[in-house]
Amino acid sequence: MVDLDRSISIATKSGKTEFGMKRAVKAARNGDAMAIVVAANAPDQMKEDVLRYASLSEIPVISYPKSSQDLGIACGRPHLTAFVTIFNAGDSDIMSAVN
Repeated sequence: MVDLDRSISIATKSGKTEFGMKRAVKAARNGDAMAIVVAANAPDQMKEDVLRYASLSEIPVISYPKSSQDLGIACGRPHLTAFVTIFNAGDSDIMSAVN
């Protein structure tokens, strides 16, 4: 089993990631993301937009079981983070968390 917090932390430090819903939607539309992590308490309409575009581009979406505050902490950021777009996982094993 993958420790999601640890994997996200490593991906943000050693790979290429970006934060926020606008960037997640843009990456999903263009099909240039490796995966998108979505916090459990992300707003429903925003989550639906990201999921729709990700499914069209066949980009895996990883459901983060905790809040956006916890996701922000896992990313080493001092604020809420509902969406993390992963372009390069770096040394992380986060892709094994994809179902």
